[in-house]
Amino acid sequence: MLGVRLRLLACCLLFGGTARGSAALRRDEVPSLRNKGIFIIQSEDSNLCIKVDTLGLVLEDCDQLSKDMLWKWVSNRRIFNIGRSTCLGLNISRPEQPLSMLECDSTQYSLWWNCDGKALVGVSEYKLAVENSKHIVAQKQSTYQWKQYMSYDEDLCEHPFQETYTLLGNSFGFPCIFPFKYNNKWYYECTRDGKEFDWCATTTNYEQDEKWGFCPNAESGCDVFWKKNPDTNLCYQFNLASVLTWREARAACQLQGGDLLSVTSPEEQNYINNLSRQLNATDMMLWTGLNRLEEDAGWQWSDGAPLVFVNWRANVSDNRFRENHCAVLNSKLKYGWQSYLCESGLPFVCKKYLNKTEHETLDTWKYYATRCDSGWYPHNRNCYRLHREEKSWNDASVSCQSDSSGLISISSMADAELLLNLLESENVTETWIGLYSKNTSAVFEWSDSTPVKFSNWHSQEPNTFQRTGQLCVSAQGPEGRWKIKKCEDRSFYICKKAGEFSNVSPELESSCPEGWERHGGYCYKIDSTPRSFEHASSGYFCPSALVSVTNRFEQAFINSMIQSMTKSERTYFWTGLQDLNNTGEYFWLSTAGRNHSVSYTNWNKNQPRHSGGCVAIRGQEPIGYWEVKSCENFKAMSLCKQKINSYEEPELTFQKHLSSCYFGWESEAHLLSCYKIFHNEKVLMRRTWDEAEALCQDFGAHLASFSNIYEETFLNNLLYTIFDRTEERQFWIGFNKRKPAFWRDMAVV
Repeated sequence: MLGVRLRLLACCLLFGGTARGSAALRRDEVPSLRNKGIFIIQSEDSNLCIKVDTLGLVLEDCDQLSKDMLWKWVSNRRIFNIGRSTCLGLNISRPEQPLSMLECDSTQYSLWWNCDGKALVGVSEYKLAVENSKHIVAQKQSTYQWKQYMSYDEDLCEHPFQETYTLLGNSFGFPCIFPFKYNNKWYYECTRDGKEFDWCATTTNYEQDEKWGFCPNAESGCDVFWKKNPDTNLCYQFNLASVLTWREARAACQLQGGDLLSVTSPEEQNYINNLSRQLNATDMMLWTGLNRLEEDAGWQWSDGAPLVFVNWRANVSDNRFRENHCAVLNSKLKYGWQSYLCESGLPFVCKKYLNKTEHETLDTWKYYATRCDSGWYPHNRNCYRLHREEKSWNDASVSCQSDSSGLISISSMADAELLLNLLESENVTETWIGLYSKNTSAVFEWSDSTPVKFSNWHSQEPNTFQRTGQLCVSAQGPEGRWKIKKCEDRSFYICKKAGEFSNVSPELESSCPEGWERHGGYCYKIDSTPRSFEHASSGYFCPSALVSVTNRFEQAFINSMIQSMTKSERTYFWTGLQDLNNTGEYFWLSTAGRNHSVSYTNWNKNQPRHSGGCVAIRGQEPIGYWEVKSCENFKAMSLCKQKINSYEEPELTFQKHLSSCYFGWESEAHLLSCYKIFHNEKVLMRRTWDEAEALCQDFGAHLASFSNIYEETFLNNLLYTIFDRTEERQFWIGFNKRKPAFWRDMAVV
């Protein structure tokens, strides 16, 4: 297979990935270098930049750019200087001045660095500082602040090192180690030196260990590492020698422009089965993209494909099934699916779409004034009616058909929001939907023949184990997620039919100004001129306010709006979210001067990085995630939002303060929750995070979450009443980052 030449673009950055002496740089080269993780360190105090010379590290005029000013985060939190091929390090046995440039494989000195805000911190709390206005040193009491040159005020850790997982070779898929030494040169990126394809070492010294692998490539096609299905234009990659966790395996697939395997039909399952046999992938388990890492949701494919074909071969009611959050393809179970512990090291299968199109377009959300018969609810070209008469699924379907309609089909997040609104407005907790499976092969389809493009399963669903015959699906609150039930069960149901939308009266029009898009009771617009947050939020360019995002449906609408209206890369959009008091607690700002609490978040990985700052939404992949940016220096487009005059805000239901807690639980009058600390290890034993959460649930509670600074302060003070401040104890709280980072009780992060 490797005899076929790979047509890969070389990964080499400017200067070919190794040091070749100092060379001048042009200022216009800096942005492209930053896109590749290479940056220049600039002092916030003097605006000079750090350069490595023969005497050490010094501050120089940033306009005198050279390779000796270029830095890159590499493996194990080290910082590599491109020009000198050395790493920034500390020799703490020389406390008078421990800072120096060292060989990157040094084991006698510390090469580890981290950021504390805009301070660069090493071992023993040594921080990067300046002495005599020019020389760079390390001091424990330093207050010097550092940022990336030409970066809109980003700190040095804004874009941390990302692992590069290898293919084939002899390293079991383990990640590259950068820099690695080969032929007495240090390589800080993948190279073709010595091999036909891009490769890296997976230990520091290749000539000593000879551990290596090929580097993944994100080009759009399918090279020799992939197997293409000519009938579907889908490509598959079997990494049978790799031993990675689920998250590592997914990262390896995403580095190549793909994702872990999704299986959407019996035909695709058969193709995978046959391909597995051809590749001798027998007697093994392979990671797929199937997971339930979102604690309040059911099983789903990591690439966003709908879960409509189900092939479980293990007892879904088994405790291990309920405890595991990821799933494998098990050749010992006739290539059926089985839940498995996500942290296990296993081989895996990647899948890549050659012509993938997003089905959640702006047209999916676009407002269409619609006219319906009396008793029907109009919504974007269709009419809906909830029937409060309980029927079996088949009888409900017949009832809808008698009214020239069918059971509701849900093909997008927009449809899912509509369903949830219907359930809430009618105060109904469950209803039949049109999804069903004709037999035990468990291929689900919509009764109105709408293509299945979307799925929204309830926790532990879809559960087809030990079920026979026809399977029917209901939607249940509070999120309207789907659950498999016996078709003979009785429930309310929703019918759907086409409405009239081409000839409607003016009073039914969207009520939004020209150039704005409607969603619910609000109008939205993109101001495409990049501005600072101060200008964007002044009320002049967005007359009402910068956007506030209150739930996942509004976020999905905004994502589709961004995708349809912006074409350039590296775009951001200001929101009204800001950390006003530099405490890490964010509020939505409004032009009326009132601040609103946050009920929903969509932070990007490693965000929010620090307190202070204003929040912008990404306009490039991954689209829609939130990042903290400098309010003064960063410039972004703006997302404007204004309420339709005739729209009435739904009445908010506020929680009442607790009047009392159960015996043994603690709280204060202004708090909404009660707390109990479990610390007697002799009785209760130490527990894993999952075990601790299960214990809390036995009490009708969850591991502690903090929605504001007052809750955290109260719990700290409560701990101080039990333990001496010098006594070291560790306690589980409800925060985790399974997908995405969230509190277990679903409090806002």
